[in-house]
Amino acid sequence: MPAAEDSTGPEEGVRQRRNRELRQRVHLAALELGERYGMAAVTVAQISAAADISRRSFFRYFGCKEEAVLDGHSRYLAAVGTVPFVAANRAEALEAIDRLGDVVLACEGTPDLAEHRRVSRLIEADPAIRAYAVSQDRVITDKLRSRLAEQLPEEDPTALELIAHIGVTIWRNGWIRWSSQADDAAAETPAESHAAVRALFRDLAEVACALPDPEGGRRGQAPG
Repeated sequence: MPAAEDSTGPEEGVRQRRNRELRQRVHLAALELGERYGMAAVTVAQISAAADISRRSFFRYFGCKEEAVLDGHSRYLAAVGTVPFVAANRAEALEAIDRLGDVVLACEGTPDLAEHRRVSRLIEADPAIRAYAVSQDRVITDKLRSRLAEQLPEEDPTALELIAHIGVTIWRNGWIRWSSQADDAAAETPAESHAAVRALFRDLAEVACALPDPEGGRRGQAPG
């Protein structure tokens, strides 16, 4: 009945907010401990204690301590498996990956730039986190390629692999661009940084197509 439906909506909103806040608390605890001791020396029990939750509760939100630090990876990976994905050709495949990124960016809201820089520095400095980040990029690429193969079953598998890699590379470099900008009023939003990286990729693709082809003509064009 309408009255019951109205009363459950706010409760679900509160529950989701609490889950999000708890997840963020665990993420920050993992990040701080990783910065202080290095992730190899940090345990799930330590993270749980710092976040004031049980070890069992930790695993309700994260599969491992590295995932708790790189929470953004898990959100993007989840979106790859759930966001509607439609593509009839290579160009539409890249556009679909861009739209998927837009969905994740919209859910992110306004991230904390200082916190994002802390994560970036830890990736650079900590071998365990860096290795996990690389492995997660590979998992995301594989999932994207599988989604693309469902939409384009006749497409060259190598082309699907490249498109998936391009999508992940653009996503990663959008965040790199955003986190490396100056702290001022003219700073880009994450969405603007990602849009700028996509535009740069298109410019570079046009340059690549204009290069001479070893078989004559231009790349991207049929010879003669």
